[in-house]
Amino acid sequence: MLHQLRINATALVVIAGILGIVMAWPAEANRTASVGPTVVATVDMQLVMNGLSERADLQVDLAANSQAIESEEKRRAEEIERLAKELEDVVDGSRRTSLQDELDLKILQRMAWLRFTQQEIDIEKSLMLENLYRSMQSAAKELAEIEGIDIVIIDDSGQGFDLLPNSQLSREGQVAQQMTSRRALYRDSAIDISEDLIIRMNNDYAASTGTR
Repeated sequence: MLHQLRINATALVVIAGILGIVMAWPAEANRTASVGPTVVATVDMQLVMNGLSERADLQVDLAANSQAIESEEKRRAEEIERLAKELEDVVDGSRRTSLQDELDLKILQRMAWLRFTQQEIDIEKSLMLENLYRSMQSAAKELAEIEGIDIVIIDDSGQGFDLLPNSQLSREGQVAQQMTSRRALYRDSAIDISEDLIIRMNNDYAASTGTR
């Protein structure tokens, strides 16, 4: 009798467990169904970058700075050339030594100025790209929230492979390295929001600069 009761109790526990799973299944299925499929959109980053008014204005500023740097470089080079020519005609020993010291100093100053200027340009360009990328992230988030998009990924499915002949990596290594960094193999043009993102970012930029 006791053995029979144990068997019945075990059976009841198993049945209760099964009933619990069966009863919970519709709720879980409804929850999953309510979430719906993930909505994905893609962005062609290069296309967006090329279409941004802010980037165009920043490039104009960079070009103006480059012209100013070229003018300064030309002035420094001409000054060094003048001193070098003057040194050729000097006979007096003390004057020659003085001119040589001045020439050496100007050459060192020019080299230091060039290194500093190149670093400043690199920093300025990197900050420009970083700020544009963050603006793109922000605009993509706003656009996704409005359009009900869950994920926005960068589309690089159409990119080829850039092989550098003087690279320390073999051609095979370069291709393999670039393959591993790719994000998308294929995307349907219908899910691309690049143009919408350009319009939104340009409108935001125009509003921030008072040009709209």
